[in-house]
Amino acid sequence: MTVWCGTVIRYSPNSSEEIHKVRRIRLLLLPALLVALVVGAPAARADDPIATSYRFEGRLGADGMLQVTEKIVFDAPPGELTQRLATTAPIDSRSFYRYEISDIAATGAEGLEVSTDGDYQVLKMKPSTEVTITYNVRGTTAAGAAGDEHSVFSWRPLQGLSVAVKSVTGELKAGSLPEYVDCTAGAPGAPNKCSMVAVGTFDAPNPRFESAARGVGEQVTLTVGYPKAAVEATAVVHESWSLDRAFTVNLATIGAALGALALGALGLWWLYRRTGMDQVHSGEVTPVGTFRPTGDGQSVFEVADGIRPGLVGTLADERVDPVDITATLLDLAVRGHLRITELNVVAHGLPDWRFTRIGDEAGLADYEKRLLEAVTPGGGETLASELPTTLSPALPGIQDALYDEVVAKGWFDVRPDSTRNSWRTWGIVAVVASVVALVALAAFTKFGVLGIVLVGLAAALLSIGSRMPRRSVAGSHTLSGLGALSALLATHPTDQMPKGRELVEISKLLPYAVVLGGKQRWLGAMVDADDDDRPDPTDLAWYHAPETWHLRDLPTSLTQFVNTVQGELFSR
Repeated sequence: MTVWCGTVIRYSPNSSEEIHKVRRIRLLLLPALLVALVVGAPAARADDPIATSYRFEGRLGADGMLQVTEKIVFDAPPGELTQRLATTAPIDSRSFYRYEISDIAATGAEGLEVSTDGDYQVLKMKPSTEVTITYNVRGTTAAGAAGDEHSVFSWRPLQGLSVAVKSVTGELKAGSLPEYVDCTAGAPGAPNKCSMVAVGTFDAPNPRFESAARGVGEQVTLTVGYPKAAVEATAVVHESWSLDRAFTVNLATIGAALGALALGALGLWWLYRRTGMDQVHSGEVTPVGTFRPTGDGQSVFEVADGIRPGLVGTLADERVDPVDITATLLDLAVRGHLRITELNVVAHGLPDWRFTRIGDEAGLADYEKRLLEAVTPGGGETLASELPTTLSPALPGIQDALYDEVVAKGWFDVRPDSTRNSWRTWGIVAVVASVVALVALAAFTKFGVLGIVLVGLAAALLSIGSRMPRRSVAGSHTLSGLGALSALLATHPTDQMPKGRELVEISKLLPYAVVLGGKQRWLGAMVDADDDDRPDPTDLAWYHAPETWHLRDLPTSLTQFVNTVQGELFSR
């Protein structure tokens, strides 16, 4: 009988034909044998140092602490022996165990040096023919999966040696009998089963293993299951950072995000209800302006005392806009404090207007005086095209005076711009804080989704800051009256002004129509009031124009004026 590669071949050389047949089989098996020897041989050169034997002895305490003793025997020791003990072990692509290795010592060797290299504890020494290395490890026992009442021990009894070994044996002792055991050996990432693993016999109650020759850096991994009550689980699980981990979607993270969203939205709503929503007035709506009948089918426009177009616009949208300044200019002109004169347009030139002061400041509010002085400095004249130079520097003071005026009238308890600025500041602080929280949650936890919700809530707080100015009861009452006036300006018949006074009476309401709407229909009524074909450059006391100008040109002229003034104010 002859044995080839573990295969038993029986033959009787009774004939030359059979002998030749056997020879042919041997020739065919020889290449396979050579390949098997090459593949199975340890990765070591002939001149590499080799340990005669490697013996692992481990003692696992009930507290999960592993005490390790390694015995390495050489026929001819190398000049330096290195071992790299891993302090981590992968669980999956996103998590890993971390071990605590302590009390490293060596006998039978000189000059032991222990250093840290990333996820490894590196031992260097000059060995003798027999070296004993000892150390303790915490974190080798992990709790079993849900429903598994085991503590699972896992450690690499052989790892990271700078020399090959001819034989590897080992034994793990614990205060309890194991319930299952597994052993693998080979190059990292390509393990095979150990040559022998035994446990639970009468003569050998502790797990024992053996492995054939192992090359440089190859390893043996021992896994043993113990009753949960017998060995404490000490494994520390860490997770590698990734976007998937940072923004994990599960019941806990989504529940926290939805909870924060609900509470945050409720808090924002409560803040707005408590500090931003207008105070409610009781009683009937009273228009701030109305058309008072003066005869059969005739009426004139009247407005409550002190309710000016600039104030109307500020109350309506809680801010001083260019349209409020433009309407105030028109109102000052209609009331006889200012004259607006349309200038002749030169070839290829832009339209322009001249402002001339024609009255005193008697009865004017502070913001009106400031505006009048800005457009006609020292009582002189200026052009609309010069507004960026004359009006823009004074505009902040005019806006301040307008805000002070609406507070003085009791329409707001606090200046709207101050309220917006305060809430904007809080909103910016909240956004910055939430972004920091998002970064922290994404970097150190799985609750990145919660961070996104926090950023969204902070952005919502910043957004509602512009709506937080709160009108008082008086302000809400006046605002409802503005709504009624806006409806009147949009629906009241335009042909009911007293005959011969159409231009004067419609001029009174025109600044309000610029702010509240309905301007074009009332300009059309002024055009209809012109009953001749003669030019009308001075028919309006407050608006003069070139000699060839007609009232039918007023809608175009006034639209250009409003757009030009607002454009100059926006471009400052």
